Amino acid sequence: MIGILAYGSLITHPGPEIESVLDHMIPDVLTPFPVEYARRSQSRAGAPTLVPVPFDCGTPVKAVVLVLKKYTRRKKAQNFLYRREIHREGDLKVIYDDEAQRKKRDALVIESIKNRFGLSVIYYTALKPTFTEILDVKRTLEEKAELLARAAMDSLTPETYAKGMDGIQYLADNIEAGVVTALTGPYAQAILEKEGNVPNLDQARRFIAKQKGI
Repeated sequence: MIGILAYGSLITHPGPEIESVLDHMIPDVLTPFPVEYARRSQSRAGAPTLVPVPFDCGTPVKAVVLVLKKYTRRKKAQNFLYRREIHREGDLKVIYDDEAQRKKRDALVIESIKNRFGLSVIYYTALKPTFTEILDVKRTLEEKAELLARAAMDSLTPETYAKGMDGIQYLADNIEAGVVTALTGPYAQAILEKEGNVPNLDQARRFIAKQKGI
């Protein structure tokens, strides 16, 4: 059987294509690589998102393995994961081309882990970090948290707020799923402090949206 490693929004929102072939989940595993909020997502209006990072820039995080039904072929699993990541689910003309992706400057590469958890292969997306300030080992956690908080707040637009695609909602969803990085605590706290130490991210998100007239 085949699996997909989920450690961000994929945990709570795997999408209709992956859900159609989902057999069961293996919870409470750790990513075999360090992860951090080191990418600014264009589809989320520049919100910080989780990606694999160098070993001195992050830590492994809690993840879930989405185990797919027996009949699911490897190419189908790759295509489903690829289309989900680029928000083109259901478009059968869109297929994952590994060779072409690896040649791109900002590639969306699907990597694999073999023979783990009784599965022949587990796929995961390996997007490149683009929030380079977060990888700067000379910056303090507080400085990085401030940068993340500002980016998350800036990502709150009428469209992202309505769809739950902004950085604050993304952070809150990850915390609820138990996905915690070294920066998660300081990052969340920086947002709360900017809104007068409100008790939670949901309230901070609503306050910021109101201030922006959303």
